[in-house]
Amino acid sequence: MTDQGFRCVGAADEGFSIELDGRSVEIPGGMSVLGALLLQADRDQQPDWFCAIGQCQRCRVRVNGHEAIACQTYPRPGDRIDTSDGWSG
Repeated sequence: MTDQGFRCVGAADEGFSIELDGRSVEIPGGMSVLGALLLQADRDQQPDWFCAIGQCQRCRVRVNGHEAIACQTYPRPGDRIDTSDGWSG
């Protein structure tokens, strides 16, 4: 995971499943929604975010039906994340 240039705040063995755009994915605990999105993105895709600190709000997603800023949101096991309204990565 260090190849991607970001780290989790939780231990690497604390992974869990979330639903990302209708498919189940495993992510490490302590990772932001944006980190999870970047892990899932194809290498050729260019993410549509700017600051990664919550200021630009270009990484808006829906978490369990509620709008959230992906870089400032940390998912819980079983969360449903929908990127169709904001993220275009």
